[in-house]
Amino acid sequence: MNKVELQKSAVGYSVATVGNLASFEGKAFVKDVLGTTSIELSFGTLAPGTSVPFFHHHKQNEEVYVVLSGTGVFILDGEEVPVSSGSIVRIAPEVSRNTKCTGDKPLEYICIQGKANSLEQYTMTDGVVEE
Repeated sequence: MNKVELQKSAVGYSVATVGNLASFEGKAFVKDVLGTTSIELSFGTLAPGTSVPFFHHHKQNEEVYVVLSGTGVFILDGEEVPVSSGSIVRIAPEVSRNTKCTGDKPLEYICIQGKANSLEQYTMTDGVVEE
C-alpha cells in the first residue's frame, strides 16, 4: 500500500499527495489523511494480468471508478464489462465486484465511495457564488 502524505492542513481544508502518479503502484486511501466526512477516495493500480484478490460488495457505499489509463474488465454480478482510459463505472452497494487488468500496461484508476442515496445537493444547488 502506498503512503499518502499530508502537505497542509487548516480549519476547513487539507492538502495531501500520493506522489508522482506515473510511478504509483498498489492502492492508497486518503480519507484518514484528508479527514473526509462524506466520501472515501482511493488511487489504485493493477499490474498486467492481475486482479483484485477477492470479490466483494458493500453494506452502504456505492462506488464510482474513473479509469485513468490501461485496459481491464470489471466483473459485476458475474458480467465482464470492458473498461479503458476514460471509462467511468458506478456500482451499487449490493453488486458483487472485482477488477482485472487485461492489457500489457497497468490499469490505473481512482475509486470514490459514498453512502448510497445520500447526495442531497451538488455543484450548482450547493454552490454559493461569492461577490
